[in-house]
Amino acid sequence: MAVYRRGSKGVWYMNIVVNGIRVAKSTGKLTKKEAKQFEALERQKQIDEANATPQQRAAKTMLSEVVKELYDVRWKYNKDSVNSLARAERVVEIVGDMPIGDVNQETIRKLILHLQGRRNKPATVNRTLEVLKTMLKYKKMEWDYIKLAKVPKGRIRVISVEEEQQVVKLFKETNHQSRRHFYLELADLVICLVDTGCRLGEILKLKYEDISFENNLISIWINKGGRPRSIPMTMRVRAIMEARQARNGIKPFDLTNDMCVTAWQWVRKTMGFENDREFVLHALRHTCASRLLAKGCDIVTIKEWLGHADIQTTMRYAHMAPNKLAHAAAILESYSE
Repeated sequence: MAVYRRGSKGVWYMNIVVNGIRVAKSTGKLTKKEAKQFEALERQKQIDEANATPQQRAAKTMLSEVVKELYDVRWKYNKDSVNSLARAERVVEIVGDMPIGDVNQETIRKLILHLQGRRNKPATVNRTLEVLKTMLKYKKMEWDYIKLAKVPKGRIRVISVEEEQQVVKLFKETNHQSRRHFYLELADLVICLVDTGCRLGEILKLKYEDISFENNLISIWINKGGRPRSIPMTMRVRAIMEARQARNGIKPFDLTNDMCVTAWQWVRKTMGFENDREFVLHALRHTCASRLLAKGCDIVTIKEWLGHADIQTTMRYAHMAPNKLAHAAAILESYSE
């Protein structure tokens, strides 16, 4: 019998087989008529499920389940796993936990309006939309209606040689209080960041086992671009690394990101650059790229030096080599002589 009554409460149960799959469970109904209606709906549901295409089945996956799957399959192996997971969970929190197949243009509009209402910058909105696009692509759902906002590139702040010297001098020669004892460390750190073009996190994670004094190379194995690379040391970087190895243990710099930011805020204020929002530690990486270009280094080599995954990222520095354009103008001039 497809439906039957069981227990003292008189609840009706169902026991059916659809396409070789047995479904046995309570209908939650107290009358045979209601139980039969429930059984018929369940039977049709099982038939529809059996006949559904893989994409139709995927469309029924809840957003929260997609987030978990993506994290387990992909994100947890990435360097940015924590941020990717946080953005995806934020999407679910804003739009609600719905079947991924129900995501549409109205969902996107709701998400964008919420983020803009919280005064998120266009870049932040774009990163959140990118995560949702990744979720849709993963389940092979339509996603190309999601359009990212254009983000102003802004100027690239480069630290001049004079500014670099002043920064290093302030860190090295100022009589820092005991709670600022680590400020002295920033003098060496700044030089290493300028001469290697490394990201702050790459230098802070660097270990002596990653430095080959024999080959004069610093090897960066884990980075944002996911591209291991080796960087030759300049004479002053090598001198710093050798000197620090003599008194340090495993790593050249025993500093945290927060300590570096705090120290940089102090030097920025001391130099009168409080209102220069581009005068940040990451500007030292821009400075390295600028100096390489200024001395004729080609853009492809700079891409490999900085560890960019995409040449387009490196191309933003291309305009900083006006001498190449001047040389091009000279070539054209030669035709009119």
